[in-house]
Amino acid sequence: MSFLRNNLWWMVLPIVVFIYFNFLQPKPCTSPITYKLGTVDAGFGLSEAKLKLSLDSASKIWTKGLDKDLFIYDKNGKVTINLIYDNRQKTTQQNTILKADISKTSQLADSLKKEYESLMKDLEVNKQLYSDELSIFATKQKSYSDQVDYWNNNGGAPADIYNNLAKERNALMGEQQILETKRLAINDSADKINSFIQKYNLLVGDVNENINEINKVAGQEFQEGTYDPNTDTINIYEFSTQDKLTRVLAHELGHALGVDHNTNPISIMYSLNKSNTLYLTKEDIADLKVVCKIKGQ
Repeated sequence: MSFLRNNLWWMVLPIVVFIYFNFLQPKPCTSPITYKLGTVDAGFGLSEAKLKLSLDSASKIWTKGLDKDLFIYDKNGKVTINLIYDNRQKTTQQNTILKADISKTSQLADSLKKEYESLMKDLEVNKQLYSDELSIFATKQKSYSDQVDYWNNNGGAPADIYNNLAKERNALMGEQQILETKRLAINDSADKINSFIQKYNLLVGDVNENINEINKVAGQEFQEGTYDPNTDTINIYEFSTQDKLTRVLAHELGHALGVDHNTNPISIMYSLNKSNTLYLTKEDIADLKVVCKIKGQ
């Protein structure tokens, strides 16, 4: 009898397993996966309201894929979502500040450059005018000197000519003062332009220094988030914008559903968070339907 019972059990066991997996086991996607907030490090500077907003947006990305709720927030939810602050987010935040400084400094440098170009244009015009006036003055001055030399060599000028020469001398002295004022103004403009050049070079130097700092981590691929199926835990480590946070949350929620990576660079489930799209691609949807065991799609 014992032998018969043992054999009977091994005959019934496959039937029980078949019934469980095909009829009794809960089917994926039949009810929403609940999630809750766990640890949210203050280093991110993100309010709970904004985090919940991104989580809601991330879950709706998947909702639109099947037109049904696949996730729902519950303070006692199954999946715990943590924001863990470490050097990855610190680097991202520093780079965000550096990029803002680069943008601001570049705008200031461009403004200085335009003003410099305008000053240079005016300077070239004024230098040419000064050069022309100086040439005319030199011609007048030589004519005056020649007349003075002539009358000095001939015993002196008559009274009327002497008076005219005196008036001409006074006029030349006045023109010389005007020319000197213009020369000093041109020198001041040149000095101002040189200071603009120095300021511009300093700004460009600051920009290049900030770019070099960013380039130190360029090419490094941070692991922005992870999903641990053993503990039903999503850990988020790094994001640069609210949309990027939404995408990485959507990506890890996809893993919580059982969806794996695909090869489309703009997909939510691409291995790197490169794109800015906030919708499922056809690859994402196809993989979701496989996970949810939706046939004929």
